[in-house]
Amino acid sequence: MTDMNKTNENERLKKLLKKIDEDNSPELDNEILEEIIMKVNFLSYINSNELESTFGNINFNVLKTDDNKTYLPAFTDLEELSKWGIPEKMNTITLNFDDYVEIILDNNIDGLVINPFGDYYIIPKEGLKDLKEMKKERLKVNEIKIESNSKILISEPKHYPTMMMEAITNCCDDLGNINKAWLLEMMTEKDKSWLLVLDFEGDKNYTFSKISQAARNYLGNIYLDMLPYEDDFARNSVQNHKAFYTKNK
Repeated sequence: MTDMNKTNENERLKKLLKKIDEDNSPELDNEILEEIIMKVNFLSYINSNELESTFGNINFNVLKTDDNKTYLPAFTDLEELSKWGIPEKMNTITLNFDDYVEIILDNNIDGLVINPFGDYYIIPKEGLKDLKEMKKERLKVNEIKIESNSKILISEPKHYPTMMMEAITNCCDDLGNINKAWLLEMMTEKDKSWLLVLDFEGDKNYTFSKISQAARNYLGNIYLDMLPYEDDFARNSVQNHKAFYTKNK
């Protein structure tokens, strides 16, 4: 259960939802989905009711439409939740996109509705399946494998992606297990990418996944490839280059 006084306001998402009637563009839709899928936690209202769905040992109130479809409601904040009507003793829980997908796909529910009594947004069940796969692909760790006889050019970037490097630096500080990080530009026969070499301790998949999440908003059309410093190719690549991140001792 969550403390009602500590829920996030999710102001950016609310502002985006207000624009839907005036701007029905794919760009706005992408911005809304970015917030929903990757950033926002929502409130859900759990209480005994004749319309319920079960997630573990928790019963969620659901909404039924006139055409007999069932939707699981999610709310950006207490203000939106209160539009449903709040009894004196109400339990709430904070969930993210992944939680709602699991609940809906495992139950007889037709989709997710966000802020159903305000500027609402509906994602049907099939859409949730597609978005789940899209998120999985976006967060996939891209650890390259260098094949022998590959033609690869490694160089210092002509223009450093400063915002991405700052995000990675902050992530390195938060993780606490990264000793050094190098960022280089890598050209192959097929394309160009950033090569991030990490000298770290601990679990590789977890570390690379966290770094990938931190960098993803700043990549544009360029991939971020990652290698551990212990890899021979990585160690040779950074030999004459200065690390942009060094852990504070």
